[in-house]
Amino acid sequence: MVAPDDDSVLWPYTSKAPAFEERTLPLNVLIEGHPEETRRQFLEQGQGTWNETTPEQEDLTEGEADERAAQTTAWRSADGSTRYTYVAENGSAGGLWLDEHYQLHDGEYLGSRHHIRAYASPDDGDEWTAIQAHSEHWDWFRLSHTVDSVERSQRYVEREFMSRDTAGVTRVHLGNDHGSDANGWVTTVGFEDGVPVHFAALALVPGAILTRRTSALRPIRDAVSARLARAIALAGSLLGLYLSVRFGAIAAETRTPHLDPRLIAGAFYPLIAIGLPCCTYYLSRSLDRTTAFTATAVGFSLAILLDYTLLGVTRLPLNVFVHRFSTAIALGFVAVGASHTVRIDPEDHDYLRLGVLLWTVTLLVPLLRFL
Repeated sequence: MVAPDDDSVLWPYTSKAPAFEERTLPLNVLIEGHPEETRRQFLEQGQGTWNETTPEQEDLTEGEADERAAQTTAWRSADGSTRYTYVAENGSAGGLWLDEHYQLHDGEYLGSRHHIRAYASPDDGDEWTAIQAHSEHWDWFRLSHTVDSVERSQRYVEREFMSRDTAGVTRVHLGNDHGSDANGWVTTVGFEDGVPVHFAALALVPGAILTRRTSALRPIRDAVSARLARAIALAGSLLGLYLSVRFGAIAAETRTPHLDPRLIAGAFYPLIAIGLPCCTYYLSRSLDRTTAFTATAVGFSLAILLDYTLLGVTRLPLNVFVHRFSTAIALGFVAVGASHTVRIDPEDHDYLRLGVLLWTVTLLVPLLRFL
């Protein structure tokens, strides 16, 4: 437990339910001041001057200082799953579970965004706001958001308040380092006049960086064969279809701001669930089994990689990697079952059935949590 003021103690995590066992992500920003003033500070834009650090504090690195450059944010009210935190009076044996005072986000619901949940004390005399800030992206297979970082959004919020001459920003170590890439450091922000700004050294946790290695291409001695052209068409079609769903949905969300983004997601989802296997089946019919499987797996994998790269996602949970690998294999079996060499052999039709079964399973498993 941590003490945001002299009267309260706070559990430095959030949870899916009013129970400590359902812990999710750590609180990573604590802000002094009236909760409504804090909300106003988020929703308005401003720039400020920099105060000097004391000898006891370390400066940020040069690269991090560059990130503080004038920043325009667009925080808006947000929808999201309810998360709870626990607060009690200092010295009291009992306490209360709080849900969010409000939620805000900066970004696209169906793309990637910074998302904050703000918690205010139930006592009107307490002037503090605890915030859980994280970055997340819309996952078309889970039909929900996947958190990819808390550190990234914590720094994003820090830069927002560092640009204001009324805010004193420091970091303190609370050890609440369970969840995503959290490192146990919590940002504290004060708005009172005369509060000096101290910059703690940022202990950045390196993320799992998605990289792609490309092998050297051998000189092409002959003209590109028709088979290779069809394989490229298959891979390119899967790539184009997947990215069209992502950025088509983002465009629709931007053009219709008053429409619930989940309705847009529901309209585009069939292009993922039905469109990808149908595209794979149709374009694999003239290929041999090896080429069909390879083109499908490569095309789908490149689509996933490019999607995350364009969204700026640098960390993913292990279960997401496993799911995407399984999905690529499922589409690969659909391609093998549709290939010319398998269709002429009646005994090999099980590949298509297996591919459809695996694809169905990979679609349904992430959705079981809704039951």
